[in-house]
Amino acid sequence: MASPKEPRKRRSDSPLGVRKKVRAVSRKTKAKLERAAPKLQEVQASATAMAENLQQILQTLLAEMQRVKSEIQKHALMAQDRSTSGNDIGDDGMEIEQVSKHLALKEHLERLLAQIEAAVRRIEQGVYGMCERCGQAILPERLEVLPYATTCMNCARAAA
Repeated sequence: MASPKEPRKRRSDSPLGVRKKVRAVSRKTKAKLERAAPKLQEVQASATAMAENLQQILQTLLAEMQRVKSEIQKHALMAQDRSTSGNDIGDDGMEIEQVSKHLALKEHLERLLAQIEAAVRRIEQGVYGMCERCGQAILPERLEVLPYATTCMNCARAAA
């Protein structure tokens, strides 16, 4: 008979009990892996499609960047181009209006260029398509329309 101070030996502590527990855990783990396998394949396919899509988006952004740079140069030249003919106050007023318009367009395009460059940097850093405010994924439809978007629709609405 065991002394009262000795702990009783449980059946689960025997080598046979431990083996049964290990087998049960192994079966459960195997079942979880089998359930996760199709999801893993789906994620891998999605990642491949996303990489191809990012490549296409990057090419679009780079082309847009070149277009915007040329537009900036065009408006900068047009803002500097002043005709010396005519001393009419109406002509001078019209010329000032045109210069102001070209300068405003140039400033707008410079802000757009900065947004495009930031989007290219986010692609390079691997965070493109994630909302800067909440960290959620930005809908692909939004990125298709506005490839340099930095916020999801919910955060964009909240900011407006």
